[in-house]
Amino acid sequence: MGFVFLRSDILQRGEQRTKKMAKKGLSVQTFDSKLKKSLEVEAAAGNAAKVLQAWRAGQAKAPMPKDLIKPVVQAFIDSEPEALVCELVRHINSHRDSLLNSFTGTTALDVVARSGNIDVMEGLWQAFEHDLHFHRNYVMYEVVLGGYASSGRRDKVRDFTALMQQNKLRLSPRGFSLIIKGFLKNAMLDDTLEYIVLMKQSGHGVPAFAVAQFLRVAGDAGRAAETYALLKEKGVEVQLEAVAVVLDHCARHFNPKLAGQVEKDARAKNIAFSTQCYDALLKVYAEDCNSGASTIFEEMRCAGHTISEGLCVGLLARCAEGKFLSFADEIVAYIRASHGMSIAAYSALMKVYAYSGLYSKACDLYGKIQEDGLEPDNMMYGCLMKFAVECGRTKLSQELSEKVQVLDVHNYMSLIRAAGRDHDVDRAFEIIQRMRQHKEPDAIAYNSVLDVCVKAGALQRAHELIKKMKQLGLLDIISYNTLLKGYCSTGDIVGARAVCEEMTAAGLHPNDVSYNCLLNVAASSANFVEASKVLRSMEESGVKADRYTVSIMLKLLKKLKGSKDAKKCLEFLDCSGIQPCSDEILMNTVLETYMRLKEFQRLEAILQSFEESSMRPSVPTYGSIIKAYASLQRIDKCWYYWEEMQTQRGLQPNEIVFGCMLDALVSNGQVEEAVELFNQTKMKPNAVVCSILIKGFSNAQQPERAMEFWHDMRKKGMKMNTAAYNAMVDVLAKLGNMDKVSEIIQHMAEDDCKPDAITHSTVAKGYAVKGDLDKAMEILRGMQQAKVPHDCIIYNTILDGCAKHRRPDLVDTILDSMGEHGILPTNFTLGILIKVYGRAKQLEKAFDALEMLPKRGKFAPNSAVWTGMMTACLQNNQPARAMKVFQDMREAGDAVDSRMCSSLVTGLVRQRRWREAVEVVDQIYGLRGSQRMDASVDQDTLESLLAALAQSGLREELGTPMLERLRSARVPATGRLMASVILTQDFRGSAPSESQKAKSWKCVGQARG
Repeated sequence: MGFVFLRSDILQRGEQRTKKMAKKGLSVQTFDSKLKKSLEVEAAAGNAAKVLQAWRAGQAKAPMPKDLIKPVVQAFIDSEPEALVCELVRHINSHRDSLLNSFTGTTALDVVARSGNIDVMEGLWQAFEHDLHFHRNYVMYEVVLGGYASSGRRDKVRDFTALMQQNKLRLSPRGFSLIIKGFLKNAMLDDTLEYIVLMKQSGHGVPAFAVAQFLRVAGDAGRAAETYALLKEKGVEVQLEAVAVVLDHCARHFNPKLAGQVEKDARAKNIAFSTQCYDALLKVYAEDCNSGASTIFEEMRCAGHTISEGLCVGLLARCAEGKFLSFADEIVAYIRASHGMSIAAYSALMKVYAYSGLYSKACDLYGKIQEDGLEPDNMMYGCLMKFAVECGRTKLSQELSEKVQVLDVHNYMSLIRAAGRDHDVDRAFEIIQRMRQHKEPDAIAYNSVLDVCVKAGALQRAHELIKKMKQLGLLDIISYNTLLKGYCSTGDIVGARAVCEEMTAAGLHPNDVSYNCLLNVAASSANFVEASKVLRSMEESGVKADRYTVSIMLKLLKKLKGSKDAKKCLEFLDCSGIQPCSDEILMNTVLETYMRLKEFQRLEAILQSFEESSMRPSVPTYGSIIKAYASLQRIDKCWYYWEEMQTQRGLQPNEIVFGCMLDALVSNGQVEEAVELFNQTKMKPNAVVCSILIKGFSNAQQPERAMEFWHDMRKKGMKMNTAAYNAMVDVLAKLGNMDKVSEIIQHMAEDDCKPDAITHSTVAKGYAVKGDLDKAMEILRGMQQAKVPHDCIIYNTILDGCAKHRRPDLVDTILDSMGEHGILPTNFTLGILIKVYGRAKQLEKAFDALEMLPKRGKFAPNSAVWTGMMTACLQNNQPARAMKVFQDMREAGDAVDSRMCSSLVTGLVRQRRWREAVEVVDQIYGLRGSQRMDASVDQDTLESLLAALAQSGLREELGTPMLERLRSARVPATGRLMASVILTQDFRGSAPSESQKAKSWKCVGQARG
């Protein structure tokens, strides 16, 4: 629609022509309104054939309105492109006074050009001249040029620019931009450059972003240096944005020559480098061992740009790649003077020395670490032990192993690998025997010893170890692959096949998809075990998974109740190799599945793939995309695709997509924007849309506006449905305004709406909010007597009221009533009961409920229930039982989530159970050799724990060691805030000395690492 706004004069001339016809007494024919409405509806729904049917029914009697030109032309393109030129030209010829104008011609050409149908575009262009004798202006020429460029037709672009010159028409900046954009879309670099130069020669300024994008595409094509030189040769200005693009390319693809040239040219033009430019230059020069890195580093510092410890550590890593020792020393000097050396910085410096083969110098850093008051973590000890072995300092290696109270797997693996280097199988077994004295070796350790056997050619001992690992249940795919490598290295194909058969028999061969028909049978019965077998069979047959296989697995995923099976199913989808964006239906299904399961990381990955794909979404798919981005709280993306759908694609949203956009705004707290969008739309509001806005007012705690909106819609004749009424009832029930609730209920009859189970439950919730639980029970009994179909929601609602208003006396009555009416309890029911009993100091009843209700309701307690049980224990001052609940949940195989972990740690901190809190953190992150959980503790909770430890005088004993373990496990941490908390708590009342600051900043470095 862009040309409409740029050329509004065309539209005005059309309106003036219409007025002149009226003054002359000529009849102004009007397109049938019913057909027009039908056409608009079908266009919004994407029904191209029906759009054409409606248009053909009315086109002979009256000219189509201007707002129908786009959907009609688009319908021809989608359904009958071969008929477009003939029928459109005939229609224009029949209504020349109304349609034979620039607006019609430009609009039609624009739609066709955007569709990429060059044959139709050319046919329409010729018809305008030969059949309609229509004068084509420069805007129309540029539209066609954009179509040719987007289709990669360089010959046609040249022909048309020449034709414009013959007609004494000049390309405008917009025309040049359309051509450049189209060519860049097709990565046609030479042609793009040609028109960039022509644009400059025509006296137009070439946009900086166009040059930057040109260089970005050139870099992706491996032509960054060539195209940069050509731009210089042609005199095209390369500004800061483009400089940053080229330098970033040089850093990613290591092109020091080009980076140096770009730097030289930028300085000649007095371009002030941005932080991004300095960052890229330093990375290139560090890896290239370019002495200019020192100059750049100093310039960046003097210019006031932030030089973070992260950048310094990254530069040290680049120095390691290029063995740039001198610059590494300069960086270390800067870190010492500004930030202070941290474990992360020492680790990076060790890497520099190790890459340079200076293992002894790397070992010497251990003394400096001690001098700085730092303590290496397990990972660093492992590296030091490895370096000591490499340089023959066996005494230091032994000393380091003794420094660690309990060697972790990585430390032992380092010693085992050293034995492997010497092909010393006996020493490798001695090390694992030593490891067994402290903890039972895991699969990683045994696999390391197995690798020593294979390297030494001791396959007999390798087989003996395999048998032992099998008895211990430690065999994995790595074990068999390691053994397989041994046979392959000796050329023993018979032995290799035997290993493959043994691996397959153990069920450790890679999972893939299975025959679709068999898989579908397994999916229909929700039998994941059988589905897994079928997938293995398909792989053995060499049949690859397709989108139907993925669709079947998605169907299976909907039926799975166990979190473990669901996780395995999701892992299959990730590894299937099928791109959901290859098919709209599949993509919509995948988006819906990930949203339903709250798999936000996977959802984000799918949307990223979509953005990188060439898919042109239909209107319903736009709705799914908007919903998906809304669930990720990316309202900016929702707006982007909402606008793209209408302005770029010329598609009109239907009621469902409009509702998706409104819901996206409401669910992300943008109620005012939702109201504005609602007021701007030309769509007729419906009950669903109204319920969305009412929900928005409710979430924003604006019940008055909800009521005002409700009354306004009723005055306008809007007939509400039950869902809209329930939304309104919910607004008032949350406030306990039962008088207004009664008024709403009375109005339901006027709209022929009957209260359903949700209505009654919501009313009951209103009484529960007020604390009138007896009245809520009356609502429940009334439903039961009237035999209104209902589920456990209303029971849970009343139980929740019992929890909030401390009425445990009603619990047994409610549970008995559920049993009498065949209502099964759920996890939500159990969670509320635990909350009720916990607040009533009846912890034993809570444990009884935890044992009995899952059996009665045939469900397994979820994480929210376990969390509630732990909270109840802590509220009743029984932290030991809370810890027991945590362990019971893990033993039950239930997934531990981050919210539960944070709640448990917070509760233990409040109970001043510091050691137990630290123990839980260790278990969650596997900091003491246990398996790491698929969960985390939020940063605020960790910081509260650290502050509490500091305040209790346990910083050195518990706080700092825990930080070291977190850093070694690569747990993200806000180190500055942690150190700040410790510093504040430890030295409150007096200013800390410099030595105390340095000691606290030790925590910063360890956390950042």
